[in-house]
Amino acid sequence: MRLMTVARRSFLTLVVGAAALASVTPAYADADAERFAQGLIDRGVGILRNTADPQRRAKFREFILTYADARKTALFTLGSYRRGASDADLEAFVKAFTEFATAVYEARLDQYKGQTLKVTGSIDNKPGDITVNMVVVDPAAREPLRVAFRLLGGGGAYKFVDVQVVGIWLSVEQREQFAGFLSKNGGSVPALTTHLNAQTQQLMAGVAR
Repeated sequence: MRLMTVARRSFLTLVVGAAALASVTPAYADADAERFAQGLIDRGVGILRNTADPQRRAKFREFILTYADARKTALFTLGSYRRGASDADLEAFVKAFTEFATAVYEARLDQYKGQTLKVTGSIDNKPGDITVNMVVVDPAAREPLRVAFRLLGGGGAYKFVDVQVVGIWLSVEQREQFAGFLSKNGGSVPALTTHLNAQTQQLMAGVAR
């Protein structure tokens, strides 16, 4: 299904480059956000590396719920369709999106648990909004693969809200894909919620195998 394809492509955001950042006019770097991002990715990969831990999946889910602002991202991906949805439908969608995103992160990051991700710098977009650049260190690759994370917050307390690959932000890509689905299904947010739940189950089954 198309959303499954998006899921597979989207998580490459966590392992491939954000080349477009190279053309952005440099802004002040944020060492605090860089330290946070490095610790965050080290912890996430560390959880997935411990394949002997029967609680690995539960720990990774808790990790994502703690450090990702999935609600903000979920509501953004609905675009204009958010205005026509009831509060109950929005809450159900946010829950489904959170589980979907967690499953995508686990499925894709698990493939790279044997590699190292390293911070290379950051850009302050505006106060409390920082893009942190990283590379995936892979001895088999000709060049380091580049990653970008968008963090909101400050003072050592941040949430990540987006990731980027080849100049495309994950949330923007999902918003476009969700809009396509909704336009074909009468703008029904519950229909999208049901579809995301099905995709999540497929992703989780794949990881389990």
